[in-house]
Amino acid sequence: MVSAIRLVLSADEILAHPHFRMSRDIYIREMLDLHENQPADNRLLIDGGTASIFFNVIIMDAGYRPDVRSTWPTMQLLKSRMEALGMASGRRTHDIVRRLIDREYITTFPAQRDRRSTLIAPTEKMLAHDQRSLIVYFHPLHAMFPHPGYPEPMRRDPAFHRAAREVSVAFLAHAQQFILANPVITFFLPRQAGHMILTKLMHLCSDQDDHGVPKVSFVRIGDSFGVSRTHVRKLLREAESLGFVRLLGNSVAVTPACRAGFERFLADTMAGNDLVYRMAMEKLVSTDAASAQSIDAAIAGL
Repeated sequence: MVSAIRLVLSADEILAHPHFRMSRDIYIREMLDLHENQPADNRLLIDGGTASIFFNVIIMDAGYRPDVRSTWPTMQLLKSRMEALGMASGRRTHDIVRRLIDREYITTFPAQRDRRSTLIAPTEKMLAHDQRSLIVYFHPLHAMFPHPGYPEPMRRDPAFHRAAREVSVAFLAHAQQFILANPVITFFLPRQAGHMILTKLMHLCSDQDDHGVPKVSFVRIGDSFGVSRTHVRKLLREAESLGFVRLLGNSVAVTPACRAGFERFLADTMAGNDLVYRMAMEKLVSTDAASAQSIDAAIAGL
């Protein structure tokens, strides 16, 4: 439940931090390094609905317990989650999963306790991509708070990765709440390549005077993310009507409102990931302690 989320580090603290701009630039660079100039995968992975399905498959796998049927990662459970979040219909979820299977990001297997039930799981390719994506989100925090920092996600520790994704399920409703409260992100995120187009604009316009004449060309942005120039132009015209960008011919500038919305989203995300880190580390410590007790008990019984 959203009411159960108690952030340790607030978004306001992050925005006020003297190193926030540096962390923002790190996030932008890491996000572009992960997605830019990979049009084939981007057509599949950076669509809002697909990204949510990708994320939820990994969360479902992290929480899977063969002896607890309610945790089984079935297609029906995934469809229910997507429909509840308003991200994709059951049919669209099914179609996206089939494409992810074809691209070797998802695999299927029969349930151990009921061979008639087919379960879905991330492949090593999908897990490696997700471990890389954690660096996108934790590197800004690691740079802002280097002592003690966030070393486990930065070195792609597999135990941390699984624990972090298992506890992340508690944050889905929380994330949905701060996204819906942010008009800039609510506009860009659901659109095809929307978040990446916004991220690229923030990169291109980082040194631009908010009130100057637009001077950054957007005509090649779509090529970087596997979408057409027509799509980019249409999206930016809609964004201009909402006061998020200013257009002059093929040039674009982000407005102060757009910049503030992007930075607020990043701060909200960083605050949430800080708590995910703390909860994941607590889970790892408790798991290690339980394992040690089991070993001690086994030795005592010899």
